[in-house]
Amino acid sequence: MADRNMQALEQFERLAHKLEKVAPLAYVWHPAKPSVTGPKPIGLTLQAATHGNEVGGIDVLNTFLGLLQSGIVQPPFSMGFAIGNPAGVKADRRFTERDLNRSFGQSAAQYEEEKRARALEPLLEKTSLFLDFHQTIEPSHRPFFIFPYTKGSFDFAAALHEQIPIVTHWGLGFSKDGMCSDEYVNHRGGTGITIELGQKGFDAYHAGVGLQVALSAVQYAVGLFTGAHEKRPTVNPELYTWRAVVPFEEGMALREGLVNFQAISAGEAVGSHRGQSLKAPVDGWILFPKYPRDPLAPPPKELYRIIKRIRPDDLGKDGVINR
Repeated sequence: MADRNMQALEQFERLAHKLEKVAPLAYVWHPAKPSVTGPKPIGLTLQAATHGNEVGGIDVLNTFLGLLQSGIVQPPFSMGFAIGNPAGVKADRRFTERDLNRSFGQSAAQYEEEKRARALEPLLEKTSLFLDFHQTIEPSHRPFFIFPYTKGSFDFAAALHEQIPIVTHWGLGFSKDGMCSDEYVNHRGGTGITIELGQKGFDAYHAGVGLQVALSAVQYAVGLFTGAHEKRPTVNPELYTWRAVVPFEEGMALREGLVNFQAISAGEAVGSHRGQSLKAPVDGWILFPKYPRDPLAPPPKELYRIIKRIRPDDLGKDGVINR
């Protein structure tokens, strides 16, 4: 896998080397004749491998860059392209010292991922729309968007693919450990979202879904920046938020085989804890089940989450999210 990772990084550099370099493995493409302007200098940024072993998004960026290079796709605004955590990609690890997706919006620059966040932040600050390609650790029944709720983020995700569900949240950040990439973009006045393509690794289906979403993001940006979206029909996507967040305790272990978006019932045995059955507290769908398999990684803060369906008129309201 490490060889395949390096090949993908090398291909990215070959495709992007003529673009404006703003940081290692981070570039900006400028159109010859820009005709559309967003609220920030860079209309859309695509980022992949924010977690180093979630490499499927690199294929998406490489295919998109190939379309740019051939002239098949020519957005009328500037675009950013970034490999989030190159050190993690080379090591085929989620991160080397600290989770990059908890490292934005800070001043620290001690660890590898903190230094990388500081290097990427100027690009993200100049970005109007941001799309981060992630993959899940365990298998997923389906791709899904996930991001902190803002109206702009919701409208962006809902427009990109009618059949991909949206998981969103508000009030508190995703993690107490630090700010995620999309959250940072929102914090700096842009609009950021993340898509989870499926289980980590190179996968043709993930690459196809990701490219479709990336091309839709270009179309959305054109409509947003020109005001054409004002007459768009109302979109009613499949929506979810947190129903329960189960913290990890020493001795907890999930039963093997739990996957993202798997339906689960209250009282269903999901694992064990010091010889006792560990049961789901509520009905819903499981998200981000943790199986600590990396002896070098710290123990997880949470064991899994359970999500629930919500309606568009629930968005942003108090009392909807359970943690």
